Amino acid sequence: MNDLNEARQPSPYPIPPRAPTNIALPLPAHRPLWTYVLLGINIAVWLLMTFAGGSENPLVLIRFGAKYNPLIVAGQYWRLLTACFVHIGLMHLIFNAWALFNLGLEIETRFGRARFLALYLLSGLFGSVLSFLGNDALSAGASGAIFGLIGAMIAYFAIYRRRFGNWGKSRLTSALVVAGYNLVFGFMAVGIDNLGHIGGLIGGLLLGWALCPNYTVALQNDPFNPYRVVDRHRPARAWGMIIVVTLLLLALTFIGVQLHG
Repeated sequence: MNDLNEARQPSPYPIPPRAPTNIALPLPAHRPLWTYVLLGINIAVWLLMTFAGGSENPLVLIRFGAKYNPLIVAGQYWRLLTACFVHIGLMHLIFNAWALFNLGLEIETRFGRARFLALYLLSGLFGSVLSFLGNDALSAGASGAIFGLIGAMIAYFAIYRRRFGNWGKSRLTSALVVAGYNLVFGFMAVGIDNLGHIGGLIGGLLLGWALCPNYTVALQNDPFNPYRVVDRHRPARAWGMIIVVTLLLLALTFIGVQLHG
């Protein structure tokens, strides 16, 4: 959790009586699964599109589930989700796959499989819905979900910036810079669906706060290593935010249908 130098500082966690205050303990870690599954799905869909006529062919994009407002208005709401697994060209796929691999492994390791999957899918939907509201262009990609992971990273290190010391503050700054740079670049470049990025980031911040691990130190039956960090996450807060985000997505989709219908 902290290196040995930082361990000289008082422990930031509530710890049992008589426990030493200067300790460095590893954080709970989860073995990633969904990061690899999602990567495989994105790559498989791109390969199928390539064989079907090319991932930059508008007709192929529409056939494979890209965000296409007229069909969404007509009732194909599933496109808001499938668009997150469709990529336009090889470079688009490579960039998003690289970002998913790096961010996904860290977030899934820290948050756990179920929370990571909920975060990824709902952030992707948030990006698609905001794009549906304000962007009429045919669009696709995992960028909204990727920005959701960045948002979750910002929330995580904002919550633990003091407990992780200088390292935590540095990670928070890096995540903010990455988000800010990519949003500015999205506004300046042509052909980038920045509303999808903004929606994903908002979803990631909200869900990252609600799904964030709640670390505390507990006793364990080991005389050589009596203390360990556990995640006492509160499911009620997570489910509450998931319900709020879901209702918000439904409301925004309804508004989009009324605007474009």
